Amino acid sequence: MKAFAAATAVAVTLVAAGAASAQDVRVAYGDLDLASPAGAQQFDRRVNRAVRTACQGGSLRETAQCAATLRAEIQSLLPSVRREEYTRARAIRQMAMIPVHYG
Repeated sequence: MKAFAAATAVAVTLVAAGAASAQDVRVAYGDLDLASPAGAQQFDRRVNRAVRTACQGGSLRETAQCAATLRAEIQSLLPSVRREEYTRARAIRQMAMIPVHYG
């Protein structure tokens, strides 16, 4: 079971505009509990690391567009159950970060 979990990853082939070759981007998630805010946060860190590596070298606009596209693609490739868990966990985390002012 542990070997299967460690091997579970989202794999995306990134084709940069104007680039002559494609780049494979992999983000492991099998070892994470995406239903928990901590697991979702760790997945975000891994996605951000992959995005920084894959989307460098262009203009600011190209980099931002690459990052947004890659993040959306990675999330869309999660199995639907894991994607739903991740979405709920991120919503819980974001709600916990909203400051509450009384009075």
